[in-house]
Amino acid sequence: MTGGNWGKVLKVDLTTGEMEDVEIPEQDYRDFLGGSGLAAKWFFDHQGWKAEPLSPENPLMIMNGPLSGTTLPGVSRLEICARSPLTGIWGEASMGGHFSPQLKRTGYDGIIVTGASDKPVYLYVTDDGAEIRDASHLWGKDTYETEELLKQEVGDKRAQVISIGPAGENLVKFACVMNDRGSTAGRCGMGAVMGSKKLKAVVARGNKKFPVADEAAFKQAREKMNELLKFSLVADGLRNFGSNVHMEYGMAIGDVPTKNWRLAYWAPGPEKLGGTAVAESILVKTHSCFACPISCKRIVEVKEGPFALEEGPGSEYEAAAALGTLQLLDDREANHKLNELCNRYGMDVISCGSTLAYATEAFEAGLIGEEQTGGTKLGWNQPRVLIDLVEKTARREGFGNDLAEGVRAMSEKYGGKEFAIHVKGLECPMHDPRALWAMALTYATSIRGACHCADANLYIELGILDVKELGAKRTWPYSVRGKAAQTVAAQKKGVIANSAVICEYAWNAAGGSISDMAMMLNSLTGFGYSVDELAKVGDRIWYLKRALGNLMGVTREDDRLPSRILEPHLEGTTSSLHTAVYPQFMSLVPMQKLKVEGFRNFTAGILSKYLYPNMDKMLTSLNKLPGFSGKRKKLEQGDLEEKQKKTVAFDEMIGEYYRLRDIDEQGRPSRRRLEELGLKQVADALHG
Repeated sequence: MTGGNWGKVLKVDLTTGEMEDVEIPEQDYRDFLGGSGLAAKWFFDHQGWKAEPLSPENPLMIMNGPLSGTTLPGVSRLEICARSPLTGIWGEASMGGHFSPQLKRTGYDGIIVTGASDKPVYLYVTDDGAEIRDASHLWGKDTYETEELLKQEVGDKRAQVISIGPAGENLVKFACVMNDRGSTAGRCGMGAVMGSKKLKAVVARGNKKFPVADEAAFKQAREKMNELLKFSLVADGLRNFGSNVHMEYGMAIGDVPTKNWRLAYWAPGPEKLGGTAVAESILVKTHSCFACPISCKRIVEVKEGPFALEEGPGSEYEAAAALGTLQLLDDREANHKLNELCNRYGMDVISCGSTLAYATEAFEAGLIGEEQTGGTKLGWNQPRVLIDLVEKTARREGFGNDLAEGVRAMSEKYGGKEFAIHVKGLECPMHDPRALWAMALTYATSIRGACHCADANLYIELGILDVKELGAKRTWPYSVRGKAAQTVAAQKKGVIANSAVICEYAWNAAGGSISDMAMMLNSLTGFGYSVDELAKVGDRIWYLKRALGNLMGVTREDDRLPSRILEPHLEGTTSSLHTAVYPQFMSLVPMQKLKVEGFRNFTAGILSKYLYPNMDKMLTSLNKLPGFSGKRKKLEQGDLEEKQKKTVAFDEMIGEYYRLRDIDEQGRPSRRRLEELGLKQVADALHG
């Protein structure tokens, strides 16, 4: 093994207590990179799809990639993968923070856990090997307490901990895995998989220098990526206001789901919950993952009041929306309190918030009553009710036991499937396909269910990235033309990011170039990828994962979206403003190529001081212009033609997508396409 990887993973059987080092063939690294790509390869080879999600046989894979844990910017990430207890299909969740670098320095590329312990345990991994240790004293403690106690127990503050909270112990279907308090492997219920194995935590502490194929090329790659981020206006927005910088312009263009995806626009969203409002009120400082120059994480404090919280991680965009606008919650402090509770209990904020919003609407519709909730009256903008329900969900107490099953299971029990917003059982992230049409394809065809990180469409739709080096054109808002080809190219970027592994914020803020990715990977691995070869790797991983989904029962019928998020909003007027925003963001990309520090500082100052804090008001004022006001008036009057224009043309887009991907009527990739990518065994398993 030349560099980037160690060539081995640690395999732990918690049933027998046996551990072994397993060598990975170099060709597997070349073909599947690492991270979720290599995990999918392992999962297929060992027939993981046959295991029930919460059974001992379901392998839990904690995987670094070749970039992970090095000193390149934005690569303090790993992937945690298994069959999901929430969806029943392939599950993966990406985590930043500080654990990945420590795992890298132990000499392992990943940890694969099988079996199940009969008592709570944690795994301690160092340069010298691994130990399975008793964790009975930690069972029941939240993730903040667990992390602190384990660092004390191993006697090394530099040790890093990933752990589950009570939600994972209680097998809440959307339980997550936490590190560094605010860094989460959030989606698909990986925390419940750990809980089913009685694995409370993994502690890593390493001292080995990560292997590099070409030190000079690696240094050059690091300098280039840091330089790109230095002049990136996208990075600057993330640094100043966190990922929640999106709330301002997202609300203006109709991209922020509100009141369970019913309401088109809600001014208190950006005014109370947005990144600029947080920066002016409860922000204490910023925080970063290991070796990241952006520092997009927020550290907040609420000193007093009913929602007081100690200094700690604040809501990122997804939490601000899922636990805020989605509940029509206008209390900033309460939103951050809810976020903190999810972190401590170890629950995915997207799934948790979505399930609560569904329950509120179901209660409003009379599908759920006080006899089910234990006397609690659900309603919009009820922070104390939300806090009570979050706590009951984590502990599976009373009505919380239903909530812990997620939106799909709730709607199957109580009804209201038309407002249970999920795809393949995974609750939709906080970006609205009615604003960004390609997100409809993203959600429908993402392997793990509705996911905004599976491809680069979000950034392309906002005008920040393009896909021309992959032979596709960037498309225009509210247009069908080219969306399928754009999505195929965007998915190559997504699977490469999740296999390399790199933060999508950092990579995309630096331009999101495949040639830059090849530069970084080649310096570490020495594999000499060209852009075309790396794109083929991306395709290979995507098709393997799609086939895994098929083997676990996914068909074309599962590639569907709820009509609520395709048709114009039930309340208010669906926005057309993205046609105005889109060209503005396209202009940010060439501007950051002008590497003149004074110009960059001037531009960044204008953006941070005037543009971001006022973006919502500036954009919504455009609604008074004739081009926009006329469309609004037609929608308000129920004009059928205008309603049709504002309905996402999903069937047309996905038909073209299936053609480009060579997907058959059953939703399977063709044998020919699989064999072209060297996946004959996969083709045999799928087609017989």
